[in-house]
This record gives sequence, C-alpha cells and structure tokens, in this order.
Amino acid sequence: SRERGALTSATVQAALETLSAEAAIAIENARLYREALDKAKIEQELKVAAGIQQSLLPPGNRSGRFFAAAAASLPCRAVGGDFFDYVDLPSGNAGFILGDVSGKGSPAALLAAAVLGMFSAEATYHAGSASPITRVNAGLFRRAIAAKFLTAFYCILGQDGSLTYTNAGHNPPIVISDTSGIRRLEAGGLVLGLFEGATFDEETVQLTPGDLLLVFSDGVTEAVNAGGEEFGDDRLIAGFQRRRGQPLQEILEGLMADVKQFAGEVTQNDDITMLLMRYDQPAA
Repeated sequence: SRERGALTSATVQAALETLSAEAAIAIENARLYREALDKAKIEQELKVAAGIQQSLLPPGNRSGRFFAAAAASLPCRAVGGDFFDYVDLPSGNAGFILGDVSGKGSPAALLAAAVLGMFSAEATYHAGSASPITRVNAGLFRRAIAAKFLTAFYCILGQDGSLTYTNAGHNPPIVISDTSGIRRLEAGGLVLGLFEGATFDEETVQLTPGDLLLVFSDGVTEAVNAGGEEFGDDRLIAGFQRRRGQPLQEILEGLMADVKQFAGEVTQNDDITMLLMRYDQPAA
C-alpha cells in the first residue's frame, strides 16, 4: 500500500505474521527434508561399508585335514573394529588370528581392514607367531595413527597338535583339554601400534585330538546387563565347558546366545567376536 502508516495497521501486521509463520514452516520442512536425504545417503554408505567389511572376513566355518574352526563377529554399529582370519601357511600348518581395534565405528573398521591386509602379507612370508605380529606393530607405528591401537591373538596349529601363539595384549584365550583341563594363553606382549620397539614372545603348547580353543574379543566378557554387571570370564568358561561335546557351530551359537540373554534389553556397547577351533587327529 502507498498509504502512510499502512504497515503499522493491525490487519497488515496480522497478514505479515501469518506469511512469516508459513515461510518459517516451509523453510524448516525444506531443512528437515535435506537432512533426511543426507541421513539416508549416509546410512546407505554405511550399509555398503558393512557389506564390504563382511566380505573381507573369511566364511565363519573352516575345516582342514587336522582341524575345524567356526567364527562370528557382531559389530555394535554398522561397521566394527573386530576382525578374524584363517591363514593357510606354506608349511602346511594353519594360522588363526583375532584382533580388536580400540574404538568403534568407521575409524576402527578402517584400521581393522588395514591390519588384516598387513597381517596376511606378513604371516605368509614369516615363520612363527611372534615375527608377523612384530612386523605389524612396526608398520602401525610408522603410520602414527593418533590414539589408535589394537590387541590381537595369533596362533599356528601344526599337524602334530603343537600350537604356537603370541598374545598381543588380548584377552587370554581358553583351551579346554581332556588331558590337561582348562588353560589360558597369555604369553606375548603389549598392544599393537603404541610402542615402536615392542617385542613379542611366543609359546608352544601341545594339543591332543578333541582339544578346543576359544578366542574372543573383550566385547564378550565386558557385555553388561541392566544392573551394570559384566558377563565376565567365569560365565564364558562355564558355558564353554557345558557345550564342549557339541558341534563347533552349535557351541559358537550357544555362547553368543548366552551373552545376548545376559545383556537382555541393554544396548550392545562393543563389538562381539568369537573364534572357536578344534584340533582333530590328522587323516591318514
């Protein structure tokens, strides 16, 4: 209006207020729609990343002439920092590794993928369990990835039942044997990626046919229930002993179910990974 004072009239002000409210709603709806599109894009990218990460891991079930193995990994987010792998060594022996990168989500998953690639190359060309772990540690330190480290357990099973292992700051795996009972595998050294000159020991234990080895990440024993209580080693060992006569896949699924049942409705706060191996009498 060209009339003086028209903008101060109650009618015009009411109209402007209505118009501004409608404009604000339209702008907010446009912003929310853009955020929804961005979120959907990120979720799709994470879904693809999760598929790629799972494809980098070997199939859970593996068997050879003198062993059988089963493994599973359940990330607490779309992608996780736990990993496992099986290695066919030139000597005819079998290698098994399980690692746990500090942190969660995409950063941990990227480092886990990098470590898997480094380890695969080192384990193929370097004998023993300590040497590949030492070289992976040196490779991680050279890259100087801030505030990132990992624990790992690597073992080599021979056809004669000898198990040579190195534990790099990882939860001590459990061996259940008909002849020697329960044993924890602790020899090794510090976590990987923090100390350039870190040294790692290896130890060899003797398995007999039927002996079982369980390697697990800390997400298993540190799972909590609604009361804040942790699942703990004792519950894991008890469930392991109770199922020792079952097929490997059933043992693995049963232990995973134990953890889930214990946690109840509490949201999973860490990646959960287990690797189970049985030494068998070599076929003639």
